[in-house]
Amino acid sequence: MRVRVPLLAAALAALSFTGQAFAHARLIESIPAADSSVGASPTEINLRFNEPIEARFSGIDLSGPDGAAVSTGATASRDQGMTVPVQGPLVPGVYHVGWHALSADGHKLEGSFKFEVRP
Repeated sequence: MRVRVPLLAAALAALSFTGQAFAHARLIESIPAADSSVGASPTEINLRFNEPIEARFSGIDLSGPDGAAVSTGATASRDQGMTVPVQGPLVPGVYHVGWHALSADGHKLEGSFKFEVRP
């Protein structure tokens, strides 16, 4: 019985640190917000993460209501975020934002969301 108590304590301690070991960067904010509806065409798309990302391995793609790529400028990344300027006003409709990033801890991330530009 004496051996079980230290083993149980060690197992519980190991499990309590598991969440920290598997924590990776994640998207915490976007402008425009995911699934939002905006009254004016955004001039840029901004993403913010909870940890730093590697700029040269990160990017944002934007496609329009017809599924075609929308012209954007170069993606600028710094610290925990990245921004891409939108070239010209967006017509009303639903837009798809796809993004990929490499977190500072070396893990690849990707995701997508939509937003709507109202007339």
